[in-house]
Amino acid sequence: MVASDAVLQLATSCLQGRPMQAAAEALLALRPDGLQLTPGNAPTPGFEAWLVGAGVPHSAHHGFCFEALRAPVWRPDGRCRWRGRSVHPPRLDDAAAPHLEARVEMGDLAEVCLETMYPGYRLGTGVELEWAMQAGLRLAVDVSHVFLQLEAGVMGPSTWRRLQDYPRLDEVHVSANDGRRDRHRPLASETFGLGWARARLAAGGTVVIESYLHRLDADTRAAQVDLLREGT
Repeated sequence: MVASDAVLQLATSCLQGRPMQAAAEALLALRPDGLQLTPGNAPTPGFEAWLVGAGVPHSAHHGFCFEALRAPVWRPDGRCRWRGRSVHPPRLDDAAAPHLEARVEMGDLAEVCLETMYPGYRLGTGVELEWAMQAGLRLAVDVSHVFLQLEAGVMGPSTWRRLQDYPRLDEVHVSANDGRRDRHRPLASETFGLGWARARLAAGGTVVIESYLHRLDADTRAAQVDLLREGT
């Protein structure tokens, strides 16, 4: 039985590149509990008013902007300039990257939910995730990124176990990949982390499907939602 506060969202990046409203309407036809608005969809005039008027539950992720493909997220001094539900930490070659610890110590990131990433980003290794948990940061766990870290040997099983029980976990992101690149492939029964994501959903968590659905027909898209809800 799924807890009453469980939320299964579809990210608009599932249909990245399409107009915002067209992507939203196609995804809502799959009957999720809501949408996660992500950057990369072409702006649609009046989309925000339509979304609110239709009463669609939604949250915003990493630089989403109604008026553009994306909005800047990090200032060079490490301050987060964008406010939404969750963000990617800066890339290692971003000027903001070296300032993350200082901003945490100053309390500037206390309300920012940072996504677990993969090598090339902050929070892209087990060592960095151990630091983030020790610091008590709010986290969004992307299981496909965790799989990349494990396959690259930069995270150990003990960190993954600790991450699964971390109390300040705001949301879970799911998609599939080959262990080498973040490909956002559709989910399959054997997808890494799928069972844990189902358990999080059943317990009342927020879970976001981020798989690319462009080439799938309507029935196969709907099966993605069913697969995550299976057993919950």
